[in-house]
Amino acid sequence: MSENNKSMGLYIHIPFCNKKCDYCDFVSYSMDRKAQQLYLDGLFTEIDMLKNQYIDKTFDSIFIGGGTPSIVYEGFIASLARKLYSSFHFKDKIEFTIEVNPSSFTKEKFFEYVESGVNRISVGVQCLDSKLLANNGRIQSMENIKDTFKILKNSEFPNVNSDVMIGLPGQDAGSVLKTVKFLIKHNVKHISTYSLQLEKHTMLYDKLRRGKIKPVSEKVMLSIYNKVYKLLTRHGFHRYEVSNFAKPGFECRHNKKYWDGTDYLGLGVSAHSFIDGYRYYNTKRLDTYIDHMKEGKSAVYSREYVSIAESRTERIMLSLRTTVGLDLSQFMTDFNEDLLRSKAEQIKKLKDMKMIEIVDGFLRITKDYFYVSNSIIVELL
Repeated sequence: MSENNKSMGLYIHIPFCNKKCDYCDFVSYSMDRKAQQLYLDGLFTEIDMLKNQYIDKTFDSIFIGGGTPSIVYEGFIASLARKLYSSFHFKDKIEFTIEVNPSSFTKEKFFEYVESGVNRISVGVQCLDSKLLANNGRIQSMENIKDTFKILKNSEFPNVNSDVMIGLPGQDAGSVLKTVKFLIKHNVKHISTYSLQLEKHTMLYDKLRRGKIKPVSEKVMLSIYNKVYKLLTRHGFHRYEVSNFAKPGFECRHNKKYWDGTDYLGLGVSAHSFIDGYRYYNTKRLDTYIDHMKEGKSAVYSREYVSIAESRTERIMLSLRTTVGLDLSQFMTDFNEDLLRSKAEQIKKLKDMKMIEIVDGFLRITKDYFYVSNSIIVELL
């Protein structure tokens, strides 16, 4: 359950891409300068509609995601940042992240981001195999990636995250480890490793359905993940969530809000918010969003109250994805349930199998079973 006295997070969705990757199911639209300007106008209107509701709230993180935020025209992010700063109350030292794609990242945009207060850049590398990238609809090249890290290195930008994909069709451990070693060499402080999920309504899923590709097995992905874990651990990274590794002090403040139940506000097409126990979902259609903003209507198309039962389930699921684990005392306070009693049989079995441990009042999954945590979590729900 969220705590009202905690600083909130602010997420802004930029729904533009040059081309949708074959595995992507995020909401995105092709690039168009006029559409981008209309969208920025819409964001300004949504901010104006909401700012008075949050006049007593404090934000300590901004995350601009997409889509491809780096694809928008120069000046877009600077204008958006000024509007945010003048409309909401932020702590003195915030975490300000923007996602970039090497194919659309330039020195000029980098300077714009820094001048706008961005202090964390998330680079969507995914992998360094050009053929593999092309086969999965990813348009960036090795030259793009090298240029991106040259800009970041020359400026001594301190806080860089990179995403690495595990399980792309045709991918092996050598390909993934090559990518991770490249990122370590280029002083990346945070690495997110995502196992490919074949989502319906994606081109990759359609290729699988038609027998054009073969999925990487769970066993192979587990083997690759464990090798990545060992490599990153040797180089001073610590795993703080099943998919996220960071050098000490470089954990993502914004993403941790999603895992610990802190309130966050989402702006833009398809953005989600979690406020005072309610989830809000903005429309997924760009034309509907722009029309609603022109008419002064809310972008929210649905909201739902997170019941105590749902909140309990989410607390267990999300807490056990982190290395900190589940705070049993806080769980008792929030849900009036002593999990050690209510799930005594399951906990004993999992402890005997060395799948979980209890340390200083926190129940957590042991490191050897972290990647297959879902099957363990189900036992405790």
